[in-house]
Amino acid sequence: MKPEPELLSRYLDGEIELDRLPPELRAEAARFERLVGVLDPGPSRLPPSVKETIMRRLRSEHRDVWRSVRAWAIEPVTVRIRPAAAALAVAAAGALVAVGISAWPRSPEGVPTRFIYVAPQASRVAVTGDFARWDPDGIPLQRRADGVWVAEIELAPGLHHYVFIVDGTEWRPDPNAVSRVDDGFGRQNSVLLVAPRRST
Repeated sequence: MKPEPELLSRYLDGEIELDRLPPELRAEAARFERLVGVLDPGPSRLPPSVKETIMRRLRSEHRDVWRSVRAWAIEPVTVRIRPAAAALAVAAAGALVAVGISAWPRSPEGVPTRFIYVAPQASRVAVTGDFARWDPDGIPLQRRADGVWVAEIELAPGLHHYVFIVDGTEWRPDPNAVSRVDDGFGRQNSVLLVAPRRST
């Protein structure tokens, strides 16, 4: 395969105009433009360079990715909860209300909620969820001597989705959670129902 003439290369890169090419290279340039026309049909004039065509396509794909991310962030998502899991969550909430949470300190901002995760080999455990705006660093849990990690966080009454973050990289659902839901990315989030405090 013979090397491409320098003038043709400069034309393809958009450095010179077609009329500066010798007649024998204009035929090559015309073949190139027909090829680009097949790859990129449209009403607009063909781009003057290969680089511009490639960059335009990359920019278009880049916009499509951000459009998809934006749609994911603002469009509502349907969450399916099995009837049995929903019944267990309601029963657990009823038990919490019946027993009360008077053993926990009271605060006007929310309901103190204890998170517990058993991971003796872990060097760090945190919890994140809708209440932490899915912060990838999460809210750190404290390690006890027996390898159980604990944190007490005040949460607003209602349903909360959450996961534990082990050693900064592994996002794991709570093995003791009553219910779980798909997160839309092939993993699962735990579901916690925080009952309102009983009025005294």
